[in-house]
Amino acid sequence: MKKLKKTDFLFIIALLSIFLIHIAYLFLIPFTDDETYYLITPFRLLNGDSLVQHDWHLTQFSSLFNYLPVYFWTLIKGSTEQIYIFLRCVYLAIHTAIAVVIYRLFRKYGKVAILAFVIYFIQVPYNIMAISYQSVFVDCLLLLSICLLSIYEKQSIVSYVFAGIFFGCCCVSNPFFCVVFLLYLLACALWTKRQDIVNFFAKIKISKAVNKNGKKLTKKQKKEQSQQVVNTFSNIESYTCFFTKKAILWTTCGIIIIAVIAAAFFFLTGGTISSIFDNIENLLGSSEYDVVSKSIFEKPLATLLYFTQANLYMPFILPILFVVLLVDKKRNKNSHRFLYLTVSILWSILFAIGILLALEVYVYAISLIFYVFSLVCYLLTENKNKTIFYCMFIPCSIGAFVQYLAADTHWGAIGIVLTVCNVAGVFFAVDLWREMRQQAENKAETTNKSKKDKLRVIIIVGFCVQILAYCFFRSYSQPISINSVKATEGVFAGMYMSESQYEKYNKTIDDLNYIKEISHEDDPVLISTYNNWMYVQVDRPMATYSPWFRGTLDYDQLRRYYDENPEKVPRYIYIESSDPKNTNVDMVKELFMFTREDLSNGVLLTVVG
Repeated sequence: MKKLKKTDFLFIIALLSIFLIHIAYLFLIPFTDDETYYLITPFRLLNGDSLVQHDWHLTQFSSLFNYLPVYFWTLIKGSTEQIYIFLRCVYLAIHTAIAVVIYRLFRKYGKVAILAFVIYFIQVPYNIMAISYQSVFVDCLLLLSICLLSIYEKQSIVSYVFAGIFFGCCCVSNPFFCVVFLLYLLACALWTKRQDIVNFFAKIKISKAVNKNGKKLTKKQKKEQSQQVVNTFSNIESYTCFFTKKAILWTTCGIIIIAVIAAAFFFLTGGTISSIFDNIENLLGSSEYDVVSKSIFEKPLATLLYFTQANLYMPFILPILFVVLLVDKKRNKNSHRFLYLTVSILWSILFAIGILLALEVYVYAISLIFYVFSLVCYLLTENKNKTIFYCMFIPCSIGAFVQYLAADTHWGAIGIVLTVCNVAGVFFAVDLWREMRQQAENKAETTNKSKKDKLRVIIIVGFCVQILAYCFFRSYSQPISINSVKATEGVFAGMYMSESQYEKYNKTIDDLNYIKEISHEDDPVLISTYNNWMYVQVDRPMATYSPWFRGTLDYDQLRRYYDENPEKVPRYIYIESSDPKNTNVDMVKELFMFTREDLSNGVLLTVVG
């Protein structure tokens, strides 16, 4: 048994400290409608529904990853009592294990590995401690990047296969990610032509180059210019291991393994090939995504608006920073580095203030601050850690962009993924700090000047720690003091709530228990509420194309859903009291005839025709 190093003890202390905090948060952090939603798809599968045919939400395929925990809990417990606390525990165990992998992989870097572990462990949950399409995607993307680093170092078959497996998991969580594999095959094809590409760039450089007198270059000078281009691209040969036939073969094997598991899950839970073709339009045209009818420019324009607001209507600062940095040939000098880091920090302060003033709940955008700082540090570093950049930072940046395309939450979609990039950013920042320190020591400077340089670096690090702390407490911002009452029954049993939440929760439980008493176990129920956990509590077939509710019931979607699935026509419709204008009651009148009954926290409509 190897002797533990000092850094190992520091890691254990950090692990236990953060883990204990998360244990407390299991019971104290309030549940969001996002978190409660992720359980519902596997729950409806257990009640006899099938994927695609009965659920039209694009995230449903990620139920592959939380189906077994839901199944075993309902099997052992016999009900859904306390199920959300249980699923949080499962997620925390998985998340902790993956965070430990980060330290194990980068252990040779010493204390830097601990910082990378802490950033990932703290930032990723984002107030949603659940096995979801988001958390599975980001965890598998991290594991994929770790496999890429292993492939670069060892080129083992196991690394290739597991890279394919984790890539496949990303595709299950986000089907749009499948496009990346096509881009990978294209990159492999281009790789075989890399020498021709290098020669092409060499000819361009030679054709544009002239000597000091403005005359054309001699043959010797052309050869030197060409050799400069070749030398620039010489390091790419070390990445050949990613583009060989062996890489394609074994990576594809890993993807096939996940594809077989996903297909088996789909068919065993009642899915059919015909249902996929029949419901493609329903999946793509859901009220939330609607990629069929919405303009392709709508999302970029909305995101630009968020970015502009968060920059206090000064979005030009960040592009100017990178343009100037890239054209500056002296950017590796400490005086220039301090300037760019200072501007980066000032932008970070501006952005953080903008989030608070303009966006409020968009805590996910905090990751962008770390991402920008990481990229600035990498560009300013002379001896760049290209391995981590190409194997972790770039793949995860691509993953963040794909997640952005697939989801409707703008910054929320990419923020959690950028955290993996920030794990790489820790090493970029440390590399830059060491180079700056070395450069200051090598120059004939006074002791005071050297101390001043170190003080500036400390200020930079201190600011980053403040932002990290802000992100942590902002993510878990629910004041613990008001969560003083413990729920004793229902799906939230064991969780602490405020007195007002507890009172409303008990009234809702009474309403749902009443519905269970008067209904048959096969009676479909439609619930109009943001609190989608009610579907789990009422434990009846779901009479909806998706329990993800955003305010007003969609008449056209419901009508089409019932036309295609007549067995899903609701017997009971429960509308929560949060709809004081009875908007949804009026909408239901266009679909059904019903009798009305007022309950403690809502209205119950019994469909009679």
